[in-house]
Amino acid sequence: MKNVQNCLITLMLPIVFYSSSALAVFDENLNRACEKTSGSTIKVYPGASPFRQAANINNQGDQCSEIPDAYRINIYKFGTCTADPFATNDFSTCEYFIDSPTPVVHTILGIGSPQPLATTGSIAPGTYSYGFMILSNSLEVKHTQTYDTGMSSAPNGTAVKTGTTCWSIDYTTTFGGLLPLYAGRGTTANTGIECGLASDAQPEFTKEIFDTMGDGSYIATDPGEFTLPSGDTMRAKLLTQDNKTTSPSAADAARIFARIDFANDKVVTESSSFEIKFKITDAVSLDSAYDAGSFKQHMVKMGADPFQVEVVVTN
Repeated sequence: MKNVQNCLITLMLPIVFYSSSALAVFDENLNRACEKTSGSTIKVYPGASPFRQAANINNQGDQCSEIPDAYRINIYKFGTCTADPFATNDFSTCEYFIDSPTPVVHTILGIGSPQPLATTGSIAPGTYSYGFMILSNSLEVKHTQTYDTGMSSAPNGTAVKTGTTCWSIDYTTTFGGLLPLYAGRGTTANTGIECGLASDAQPEFTKEIFDTMGDGSYIATDPGEFTLPSGDTMRAKLLTQDNKTTSPSAADAARIFARIDFANDKVVTESSSFEIKFKITDAVSLDSAYDAGSFKQHMVKMGADPFQVEVVVTN
Protein backbone atom coordinates (compact mmCIF):
# COMPACT_ATOMS: atom_id res chain seq x y z
CA MET A 1 0.00 0.00 0.00
CA LYS A 2 1.40 3.40 -1.00
CA ASN A 3 1.79 6.13 1.59
CA VAL A 4 1.10 9.54 0.06
CA GLN A 5 2.03 12.80 1.81
CA ASN A 6 0.58 16.00 0.36
CA CYS A 7 2.52 19.17 1.01
CA LEU A 8 0.88 22.48 0.21
CA ILE A 9 3.27 25.42 0.26
CA THR A 10 2.11 28.99 -0.05
CA LEU A 11 4.73 31.70 0.05
CA MET A 12 3.12 34.68 1.73
CA LEU A 13 5.15 37.83 1.42
CA PRO A 14 6.71 39.76 2.86
CA ILE A 15 7.14 37.89 6.08
CA VAL A 16 5.23 34.66 6.46
CA PHE A 17 4.82 31.13 5.24
CA TYR A 18 1.57 29.51 6.31
CA SER A 19 1.73 25.74 6.57
CA SER A 20 -0.49 22.68 6.60
CA SER A 21 0.79 19.20 7.36
CA ALA A 22 3.31 17.38 5.15
CA LEU A 23 6.87 17.51 3.86
CA ALA A 24 7.32 21.18 2.97
CA VAL A 25 4.32 23.35 3.40
CA PHE A 26 3.72 27.09 3.15
CA ASP A 27 -0.06 27.69 3.12
CA GLU A 28 -2.46 30.58 3.45
CA ASN A 29 -6.11 31.39 3.02
CA LEU A 30 -6.28 34.72 1.30
CA ASN A 31 -9.44 35.96 -0.42
CA ARG A 32 -9.45 39.62 -1.41
CA ALA A 33 -10.99 39.14 -4.85
CA CYS A 34 -13.20 42.09 -5.78
CA GLU A 35 -16.88 42.29 -6.57
CA LYS A 36 -17.61 41.70 -10.26
CA THR A 37 -20.41 43.02 -12.45
CA SER A 38 -20.15 39.89 -14.62
CA GLY A 39 -17.46 37.35 -15.42
CA SER A 40 -14.07 38.85 -14.57
CA THR A 41 -15.12 42.52 -14.90
CA ILE A 42 -14.51 44.37 -11.62
CA LYS A 43 -17.21 46.75 -10.36
CA VAL A 44 -15.92 50.28 -9.65
CA TYR A 45 -17.48 52.66 -7.11
CA PRO A 46 -16.84 56.45 -7.02
CA GLY A 47 -14.16 57.87 -4.72
CA ALA A 48 -10.85 56.90 -3.22
CA SER A 49 -11.94 53.37 -2.21
CA PRO A 50 -13.43 52.11 -5.46
CA PHE A 51 -13.55 48.37 -4.83
CA ARG A 52 -15.56 46.00 -2.65
CA GLN A 53 -14.51 42.49 -1.72
CA ALA A 54 -16.59 39.79 -3.38
CA ALA A 55 -16.84 37.90 -0.11
CA ASN A 56 -18.04 41.00 1.77
CA ILE A 57 -19.18 44.02 -0.27
CA ASN A 58 -19.19 46.12 2.92
CA ASN A 59 -15.41 45.76 2.98
CA GLN A 60 -14.15 48.51 0.67
CA GLY A 61 -10.63 49.40 -0.39
CA ASP A 62 -8.25 50.56 -3.10
CA GLN A 63 -6.95 47.17 -4.28
CA CYS A 64 -8.09 43.77 -5.49
CA SER A 65 -6.27 40.44 -5.27
CA GLU A 66 -7.07 38.42 -8.39
CA ILE A 67 -5.72 35.36 -10.19
CA PRO A 68 -2.95 36.63 -12.49
CA ASP A 69 -2.50 35.38 -16.03
CA ALA A 70 1.09 34.41 -15.20
CA TYR A 71 3.49 34.56 -12.22
CA ARG A 72 7.25 34.09 -12.55
CA ILE A 73 9.73 33.19 -9.82
CA ASN A 74 13.47 32.48 -9.73
CA ILE A 75 14.43 29.68 -7.33
CA TYR A 76 18.00 29.07 -6.09
CA LYS A 77 17.45 26.55 -3.29
CA PHE A 78 14.48 24.43 -2.26
CA GLY A 79 14.69 21.53 0.15
CA THR A 80 14.51 20.03 3.62
CA CYS A 81 16.92 19.92 6.58
CA THR A 82 17.51 17.83 9.69
CA ALA A 83 18.71 20.86 11.70
CA ASP A 84 17.38 24.41 11.70
CA PRO A 85 19.19 26.44 8.98
CA PHE A 86 17.69 29.78 9.93
CA ALA A 87 19.69 31.28 12.81
CA THR A 88 23.11 31.13 11.14
CA ASN A 89 22.07 30.36 7.53
CA ASP A 90 23.70 26.93 7.90
CA PHE A 91 22.54 24.52 5.18
CA SER A 92 25.00 21.71 6.00
CA THR A 93 22.20 19.32 7.04
CA CYS A 94 19.95 20.07 4.07
CA GLU A 95 18.91 18.04 1.03
CA TYR A 96 17.69 19.74 -2.13
CA PHE A 97 15.06 19.58 -4.81
CA ILE A 98 16.93 22.60 -6.21
CA ASP A 99 20.47 23.79 -5.45
CA SER A 100 21.62 25.96 -8.33
CA PRO A 101 24.11 28.85 -8.73
CA THR A 102 21.86 30.26 -11.44
CA PRO A 103 18.12 30.65 -10.93
CA VAL A 104 15.68 27.95 -11.93
CA VAL A 105 13.04 30.09 -13.63
CA HIS A 106 9.49 28.85 -13.14
CA THR A 107 6.39 30.39 -14.67
CA ILE A 108 3.05 29.59 -13.04
CA LEU A 109 0.02 30.03 -15.29
CA GLY A 110 -3.28 31.19 -13.85
CA ILE A 111 -5.29 28.95 -16.16
CA GLY A 112 -4.32 25.46 -17.30
CA SER A 113 -2.37 22.51 -15.96
CA PRO A 114 0.44 23.19 -13.47
CA GLN A 115 3.89 23.18 -15.04
CA PRO A 116 6.32 20.68 -13.50
CA LEU A 117 9.28 22.15 -11.64
CA ALA A 118 12.68 21.59 -13.23
CA THR A 119 14.52 20.19 -10.20
CA THR A 120 18.29 19.78 -9.94
CA GLY A 121 18.39 17.15 -7.17
CA SER A 122 16.35 14.91 -4.89
CA ILE A 123 15.81 14.33 -1.18
CA ALA A 124 17.91 11.54 0.37
CA PRO A 125 16.25 9.06 2.76
CA GLY A 126 16.02 10.45 6.26
CA THR A 127 13.91 12.25 8.82
CA TYR A 128 13.54 15.97 8.26
CA SER A 129 12.38 18.60 10.72
CA TYR A 130 12.56 21.66 8.46
CA GLY A 131 11.65 22.82 4.98
CA PHE A 132 12.94 25.92 3.21
CA MET A 133 13.13 27.89 -0.02
CA ILE A 134 15.52 30.60 -1.26
CA LEU A 135 14.34 32.60 -4.24
CA SER A 136 14.94 35.97 -5.85
CA ASN A 137 13.41 38.86 -3.95
CA SER A 138 12.07 40.12 -7.28
CA LEU A 139 8.72 38.49 -8.11
CA GLU A 140 7.06 38.96 -11.48
CA VAL A 141 3.41 39.02 -12.56
CA LYS A 142 1.67 39.47 -15.90
CA HIS A 143 -2.03 40.24 -16.06
CA THR A 144 -4.85 41.94 -17.95
CA GLN A 145 -7.96 43.11 -16.08
CA THR A 146 -11.28 44.64 -17.14
CA TYR A 147 -13.37 47.16 -15.17
CA ASP A 148 -16.94 48.40 -15.64
CA THR A 149 -15.67 52.00 -15.56
CA GLY A 150 -12.80 53.63 -17.45
CA MET A 151 -9.63 53.69 -15.31
CA SER A 152 -6.71 56.08 -15.84
CA SER A 153 -2.99 55.35 -16.07
CA ALA A 154 0.30 57.13 -16.75
CA PRO A 155 2.43 54.20 -17.94
CA ASN A 156 6.08 54.77 -17.07
CA GLY A 157 5.35 58.44 -16.40
CA THR A 158 3.96 59.17 -19.88
CA ALA A 159 0.69 60.85 -20.88
CA VAL A 160 -2.51 59.74 -19.16
CA LYS A 161 -4.31 56.90 -20.91
CA THR A 162 -7.80 55.73 -19.97
CA GLY A 163 -9.88 52.64 -20.68
CA THR A 164 -11.84 49.78 -19.16
CA THR A 165 -9.04 47.30 -19.90
CA CYS A 166 -5.78 47.61 -17.94
CA TRP A 167 -2.63 45.51 -18.30
CA SER A 168 0.82 45.12 -16.76
CA ILE A 169 3.82 46.68 -18.47
CA ASP A 170 7.57 46.11 -18.24
CA TYR A 171 8.07 47.93 -14.93
CA THR A 172 9.64 47.60 -11.49
CA THR A 173 8.39 48.72 -8.08
CA THR A 174 9.54 47.93 -4.54
CA PHE A 175 7.58 46.71 -1.55
CA GLY A 176 9.09 49.11 0.97
CA GLY A 177 9.96 52.06 -1.26
CA LEU A 178 13.55 52.05 0.05
CA LEU A 179 15.48 51.91 -3.23
CA PRO A 180 16.09 55.39 -4.70
CA LEU A 181 16.25 54.04 -8.26
CA TYR A 182 12.53 53.25 -8.10
CA ALA A 183 11.34 56.32 -6.18
CA GLY A 184 8.08 57.83 -7.40
CA ARG A 185 6.91 54.65 -9.09
CA GLY A 186 3.49 53.17 -8.55
CA THR A 187 1.85 56.60 -8.25
CA THR A 188 -0.77 58.41 -10.30
CA ALA A 189 2.05 60.23 -12.12
CA ASN A 190 4.02 57.08 -12.94
CA THR A 191 2.14 53.81 -13.21
CA GLY A 192 3.18 50.24 -13.90
CA ILE A 193 -0.14 49.66 -15.62
CA GLU A 194 -1.54 50.86 -18.93
CA CYS A 195 -5.27 51.26 -19.50
CA GLY A 196 -7.04 51.51 -22.84
CA LEU A 197 -8.95 49.42 -25.34
CA ALA A 198 -8.96 45.65 -25.02
CA SER A 199 -7.60 45.42 -28.56
CA ASP A 200 -4.54 47.47 -27.53
CA ALA A 201 -3.54 45.26 -24.58
CA GLN A 202 0.02 43.97 -24.76
CA PRO A 203 0.73 42.74 -21.23
CA GLU A 204 4.30 42.18 -20.06
CA PHE A 205 5.82 40.99 -16.80
CA THR A 206 6.06 43.64 -14.09
CA LYS A 207 8.40 43.16 -11.10
CA GLU A 208 8.01 43.84 -7.41
CA ILE A 209 11.24 43.85 -5.39
CA PHE A 210 10.97 42.98 -1.69
CA ASP A 211 13.49 45.41 -0.23
CA THR A 212 12.47 44.97 3.42
CA MET A 213 10.62 42.55 5.68
CA GLY A 214 9.07 45.47 7.52
CA ASP A 215 7.10 48.61 6.80
CA GLY A 216 8.68 52.03 6.28
CA SER A 217 12.23 51.07 7.25
CA TYR A 218 14.73 48.34 6.49
CA ILE A 219 14.25 45.10 8.41
CA ALA A 220 16.17 42.03 7.23
CA THR A 221 14.38 39.42 9.34
CA ASP A 222 10.72 39.04 10.17
CA PRO A 223 9.64 40.05 13.69
CA GLY A 224 9.72 36.54 15.16
CA GLU A 225 8.64 32.91 15.12
CA PHE A 226 5.10 32.56 13.83
CA THR A 227 2.97 29.58 14.90
CA LEU A 228 0.78 28.18 12.15
CA PRO A 229 -2.61 26.46 12.54
CA SER A 230 -0.90 23.12 11.84
CA GLY A 231 1.43 23.66 14.82
CA ASP A 232 4.39 24.27 12.49
CA THR A 233 6.31 27.53 12.87
CA MET A 234 7.99 29.76 10.33
CA ARG A 235 10.65 32.44 9.89
CA ALA A 236 11.74 34.50 6.88
CA LYS A 237 14.58 36.91 6.07
CA LEU A 238 16.35 38.67 3.21
CA LEU A 239 19.75 37.44 1.99
CA THR A 240 22.43 38.84 -0.31
CA GLN A 241 23.11 37.31 -3.71
CA ASP A 242 25.48 34.72 -2.23
CA ASN A 243 22.39 32.86 -0.91
CA LYS A 244 23.80 32.63 2.63
CA THR A 245 24.53 36.10 4.08
CA THR A 246 21.77 38.02 5.83
CA SER A 247 21.36 41.26 3.91
CA PRO A 248 22.63 44.35 5.80
CA SER A 249 20.53 46.83 3.78
CA ALA A 250 17.77 47.20 1.22
CA ALA A 251 20.39 47.83 -1.48
CA ASP A 252 22.09 44.49 -0.74
CA ALA A 253 18.92 42.39 -0.56
CA ALA A 254 18.68 39.90 -3.42
CA ARG A 255 16.99 36.78 -2.01
CA ILE A 256 14.08 35.73 0.19
CA PHE A 257 14.87 32.86 2.58
CA ALA A 258 11.89 31.25 4.28
CA ARG A 259 11.95 28.27 6.66
CA ILE A 260 9.28 26.03 8.17
CA ASP A 261 9.87 24.17 11.46
CA PHE A 262 7.61 21.10 11.19
CA ALA A 263 5.55 20.17 14.25
CA ASN A 264 5.92 16.55 13.11
CA ASP A 265 9.08 15.35 11.39
CA LYS A 266 8.77 14.21 7.76
CA VAL A 267 10.17 10.81 6.79
CA VAL A 268 11.65 10.12 3.34
CA THR A 269 12.51 6.54 2.38
CA GLU A 270 14.53 5.01 -0.46
CA SER A 271 11.29 4.28 -2.32
CA SER A 272 9.91 7.83 -1.97
CA SER A 273 8.97 9.65 -5.16
CA PHE A 274 8.10 13.32 -5.51
CA GLU A 275 5.79 15.43 -7.63
CA ILE A 276 6.06 19.23 -7.38
CA LYS A 277 3.27 21.45 -8.72
CA PHE A 278 2.78 25.21 -8.48
CA LYS A 279 -0.54 27.04 -8.22
CA ILE A 280 -1.68 30.65 -8.00
CA THR A 281 -4.92 31.88 -6.47
CA ASP A 282 -5.36 35.56 -5.49
CA ALA A 283 -1.71 36.16 -6.37
CA VAL A 284 -1.72 39.61 -7.99
CA SER A 285 -2.58 42.78 -6.12
CA LEU A 286 -4.20 45.34 -8.43
CA ASP A 287 -3.46 48.66 -6.72
CA SER A 288 -5.28 51.92 -7.38
CA ALA A 289 -4.92 55.56 -6.29
CA TYR A 290 -7.32 58.47 -6.53
CA ASP A 291 -6.18 61.77 -8.09
CA ALA A 292 -8.18 64.40 -6.21
CA GLY A 293 -7.09 67.10 -8.68
CA SER A 294 -8.50 65.41 -11.76
CA PHE A 295 -11.13 63.34 -9.91
CA LYS A 296 -9.82 60.30 -11.75
CA GLN A 297 -9.20 56.81 -10.45
CA HIS A 298 -5.78 55.48 -11.53
CA MET A 299 -4.54 51.90 -11.62
CA VAL A 300 -0.97 52.41 -10.43
CA LYS A 301 0.80 49.05 -10.11
CA MET A 302 0.54 45.29 -9.77
CA GLY A 303 2.09 43.64 -6.73
CA ALA A 304 3.01 40.02 -6.05
CA ASP A 305 0.80 38.16 -3.58
CA PRO A 306 1.27 34.54 -2.37
CA PHE A 307 1.79 31.53 -4.60
CA GLN A 308 1.38 27.88 -3.65
CA VAL A 309 3.62 24.88 -4.14
CA GLU A 310 2.25 21.36 -3.72
CA VAL A 311 4.80 18.64 -3.02
CA VAL A 312 3.32 15.13 -3.25
CA VAL A 313 5.53 12.47 -1.64
CA THR A 314 4.73 8.83 -2.33
CA ASN A 315 6.49 6.06 -0.38
